[in-house]
Amino acid sequence: MKVNKNIYSVLTRLEEIANMERSGNVETPFEDRMLAISWDTGKFFNILLRTMRATRVLEIGTSVGYSTLWFADAVIQNASANNGSKEKLITTIDWNHLKVAEAQRNFDNAGVNRIIEVIEAPAKQVLKEMQIKYQNFTQSIDQTALFDFVFIDADKENLIDYLDLVLPIVRVGGIIAADNALYPEEYRQAITKYIHYLRSKTTLESVTVPIGNGEEITLKVK
Repeated sequence: MKVNKNIYSVLTRLEEIANMERSGNVETPFEDRMLAISWDTGKFFNILLRTMRATRVLEIGTSVGYSTLWFADAVIQNASANNGSKEKLITTIDWNHLKVAEAQRNFDNAGVNRIIEVIEAPAKQVLKEMQIKYQNFTQSIDQTALFDFVFIDADKENLIDYLDLVLPIVRVGGIIAADNALYPEEYRQAITKYIHYLRSKTTLESVTVPIGNGEEITLKVK
């Protein structure tokens, strides 16, 4: 799969760091770890976004921007196919200042900072503000201002809250993905509760994809 060479270079460097973390060959405090998705998971999302022709992406939990770069490669290709865009295509939220700073350096090195809006703040606060901003579009036939794809990779105890906050700002036919659907075990209780909640909603269809640490892929059907 062909990925933009500048993005690929940064992804490769970050993947090497992530592999060292996973192997235990380096001792990194938990709060400083990348905790990145796997390379295969990144490729999976890249292909999914290209297939969807997604051009508006929301990410909850930036870390150092590894997953964001996979999204950026896809939306740049999609935007180019639609005669390009000068607006921000990806919005990513995190409140860890050190990780946000590292993510911005990675975006700069990859040459994609022009399309990424990084918001350093608590996610719930930001999402509530977004609901107000986008509420007019939820009642409109034209939902092009809403998000095509949302990736949730933040504190698992708030997954349901995040879902409820993002649902009004995702277009019908859009996808919400949540990381760690299968692993690690410490998240199992929160993830199980989240999946049960998802599948109780008639407006959503959801499936667990066994790639990486497991991804819960949810389609907004109405």
